Formats: sequence, C-alpha cells, structure tokens
Amino acid sequence: MMATRIRMAIVIVSVLAALLIAAVLVAWLLVDTDQVKKRIEAGLSDITNMDVQIGQPLRFGLLQGPSVTIAELELSRQGQVVATAESVSVGLATFSLLTGNVHPIDLHIKQPELVIKRSSPGVFNIDGTDPEELDALSLRRLRVSDARFTYIDQTSEMGWLFEHCDLELRNIHHNGGMPDQALASLAAEGDLQCDTLSQSRFKASDFSMKVRGDSGVFTLKPVKATAFEGEASGWIEADLSSRTPALRLEYGLAEFDFGAFMGKLNPDQAATGNVDLELSLNAQGNTWQELRNSATGMLSLSSGELTIDGYDLDDELADYTKTQNFNLIDVGAVFIAGPVGLVVTRGYAFTGVLQGSGGSTTIDQMISEWVIEGGVAQARDVAFRTPQNRLALTGALDFVNYRFQDMQVAVIDSDGCAVVEQRITGPFHEPEIERPNVLVAVTGPMLDLVKRGVRAITGGDCETFYTGSMPHP
Repeated sequence: MMATRIRMAIVIVSVLAALLIAAVLVAWLLVDTDQVKKRIEAGLSDITNMDVQIGQPLRFGLLQGPSVTIAELELSRQGQVVATAESVSVGLATFSLLTGNVHPIDLHIKQPELVIKRSSPGVFNIDGTDPEELDALSLRRLRVSDARFTYIDQTSEMGWLFEHCDLELRNIHHNGGMPDQALASLAAEGDLQCDTLSQSRFKASDFSMKVRGDSGVFTLKPVKATAFEGEASGWIEADLSSRTPALRLEYGLAEFDFGAFMGKLNPDQAATGNVDLELSLNAQGNTWQELRNSATGMLSLSSGELTIDGYDLDDELADYTKTQNFNLIDVGAVFIAGPVGLVVTRGYAFTGVLQGSGGSTTIDQMISEWVIEGGVAQARDVAFRTPQNRLALTGALDFVNYRFQDMQVAVIDSDGCAVVEQRITGPFHEPEIERPNVLVAVTGPMLDLVKRGVRAITGGDCETFYTGSMPHP
C-alpha cells in the first residue's frame, strides 16, 4: 500500500513538472522579443538617465531554468560611452513567472567595462535622475566576469584602473525604500578578485578580498595584494546603515622593494632595501570629497639599511658649497616612499638624485610617521641617517587639495638644529621649490659643523628643527 502511494506521488510530481515546463515553454514562445527589448532599453534609460542600446536580439533559455540574455549592452551620455557589457544574463524564478510576475534570482554580467568621470566636486558622468523608492530585493547570486573599471578625477588629473576582475556575491537582499533605506538593510556575502589595479605609477597585482555584510555594515577581510614585490594585507569596514556612511581601514605593506619604488620615480635609479608601510584610517561622508575631508588616522614607514646608487649624499654634504647644486627635496622622496609617495610626487621630475658625485648613499635607518587629520597628513617623526649625516622633514601633505603645506627638508646637527634646509610648497603636480638655504656661514667643512653642532661653533642659540626618535650618527 505504501509503495503504491509512493509510485502515485512520483507520477503526480512528474506530470506537474512536465506541465510546468510546457507552460513556461509556451510562455517563452509567445514572447514578442522586439517589444521586450524596447521595454528594457526604455526602462534602463529612465533609471540611468542615459542612452541605452542592446545590440543583439534577446535570447531565452530553459535548460537551467527560465532566463533571458541581453547581448552587446551599451550605455552612453551625450555621445560618450559610459558602460558596456558583452552580455547580461538574468535567471528568473519559475513559479513567479507562471503567475505573471518577473522575479530575477540570478544575474551574470560578462566582460563589463565602466568608466566613471568626476568633472567637479559632486558631479559625475553617471549621475542619474532623482532617487526614487526601490522595491525589495532578493537575489540568489550575482556574478561579474572579466570586468574593467576606470575612475578618472578630471579636477586632479588622477585615476584608478581595475582590470580583469571577477565578483561573486550570494544571498543579496534589502528591504527596499529610498536608496539610503535600502542600503541600511542590505546584506550579501562573496568574493572579489582583480588581476591588477593601478594608479599613475602605482600598480598592484593579485588583488582579492572576501565580502560579508548584514544590515548595511560590510566587512572586507582579508584584503590582499602584491605591490613593489611586497605583500599587502588588511581589512576594511564600511558602515552604510546611516545617512552618513563611515569607513574604517587597517592596512599594511610588508617589506616592499625600495628599489622598485625608486624605479617608478626614475627608471634609471637603482636602489636596494626593504620598507614596511602601515596605514590606519577612519572617514565618513557621502562623497569621496567628504571622505577625504574627514579622514583621520596614521601612516608610518620604517626600514633598516637602504642604498641609493649613483649618488653619495655624505660626499655632497662634505662641502657646504655643494648644497647649491642639488635638491634636498629629491633626497626627501625617501621619507614618503611607497604608494603614498607616488601620489605626492606625481608630476614632479625627480632628477636631482642622479646628478651627484657617483658612488652610493647608505641609509642606516629611516622612520616616517604621519598623523592624519581632516585629510591632511602632518609629519610627526620623519627622519633618516647616513653614516655621517642626519636629515629630517617637517610640514604636511594636504590630500584634500593635493598640496604641500610648508614642507621643509633639513640636514640637522647633533642638537637637532638645521644646518641646511630647503622648503617646498604648492600643488603636488607643480610645487614651488626654493633653493637650499645654508643657515650658518662657516669656512670649515660641513661635516665638522654637523658633528660639533651650530651652538658649539657659533656660540649662539638655534631653533630646534627635529626632536624625534632618530639618533644622530
């Protein structure tokens, strides 16, 4: 009796499944693909406030459940292409389709390319119409394959490029409402990988992160990459649950190749050694400008022995008259080594490092600690030493306006007083660099002045330039 009931149940289920498939197939055959295509183009145009074109007829599938594929999608504004995709495939829920509703459950975007341009503060080429209420979302899976993403800030002439990126998110859902309400209830989990990400002279490879979020709070951990032959790792937390999103970041780049960094400043520059970088950052805001303006945290770099070939700093400083023939600012690039340094030194030609006496410069130790407040990095303890000299830096880097703030690099004596100093101000891409200023006129060797100190030789007092932790040679 039980066996008979089981067989009957199997027959009923089989018949229902066959009827279901037949019903979906009939519905698919009756679809006017041209009309659906036009409706999709019109709907996307209304949402994005862009011109939307679909290059190929829609394709419908049934083998792995009902689906529709849009091929050769292009979004443009004022004749400028903003985004393209080889195809977008949407998997649909079968039962909701039979009741006349279209409920996407899977989305797969192949080879998308997106170009975002910022022409002025708060103005982007992807800005759409005024935000409207969103329906609740429940998506089983979102896949993005072989994506390319470009961000260009036209006001600062800076940009980021992400290439060959794959994203998979699962269990994506929010409760709908206005965009900020939807973000506050957003949840998802998954993975992101990119072959490369680059910004001007900076390039990282094998970028990856795991994504997990609930109720609008997302944790990206761990975030890994390779840059300058060093291993980068850290985590990011993004809180989207309030009207003013908040961002926290902890990141480090361990033992990156100092020679690889200096080679980005000047391809002919040879150097050796390893540097460690650590960054801690908190920010909040609805735009990148607001995030930069609110950024607080710390940045530090440290190293053991470093070597710069083709230039002997101690030899150059042995005779103070030679200080007029080179830039301390070029040597000061060591203080801001790493990815941050590439942003700061963008547009400035570092040529003075190679115009020295030959030989090489050995840096016994380097420390570079910065405090970040309101998007401005203030030097807290920034210095390095060679076998015979100690150099220090003061001032700030304004990442809100991309400017040097009263930055000075100086050769300092045993008491921390400046013997020779040079000042740099103005925008990162076109700074104003004063000539080196020899603060004490002496007839003897510079090294004697550095060792004995300004006070001992002049018999007077001096203003202390450096009070940090780097000991004198």
